[in-house]
Amino acid sequence: MSRPTDPQALRLGLALARSHARQQQRLDEHLGMWHGIGQMDFLLLDALSRSPHGRLATLALAKQLHCPPSALVRQLLPLEKTGLLAREAGAVQLRPAGRQLHTEASQTVGAVCGKAWSALRLDGDAFDALLSQLDAVATDTGHATSEVHAR
Repeated sequence: MSRPTDPQALRLGLALARSHARQQQRLDEHLGMWHGIGQMDFLLLDALSRSPHGRLATLALAKQLHCPPSALVRQLLPLEKTGLLAREAGAVQLRPAGRQLHTEASQTVGAVCGKAWSALRLDGDAFDALLSQLDAVATDTGHATSEVHAR
């Protein structure tokens, strides 16, 4: 398969950004209404819940969330105050209340995402292929900035 042209890549990238923004808005609305958290808080709780013993090094967590450590620390403060997690020397630990909230909020996130994706009518293979492609885009270290600007 050939590489998309720059105009095609632009259209696809902008469509993906619009889709992401709308989905984030939906998740923020539903998570806020039912659980008192936003999408970014859910993503943080989700990363911790998937880690061994619900614990991650602060820098590893920031990397998983694609945010600078300083932004992560600001996000952690209210979650720590409400007892959802605890900060330790260089690490973040999910507390039982955070694990329970994550479990409950996962149902909401699943329902919101299910409704958004239902319009696509993807069968199992197409769903897996799309998920693989989106994961590849999300984890791609990509081109160095100078390579992109040199084109």
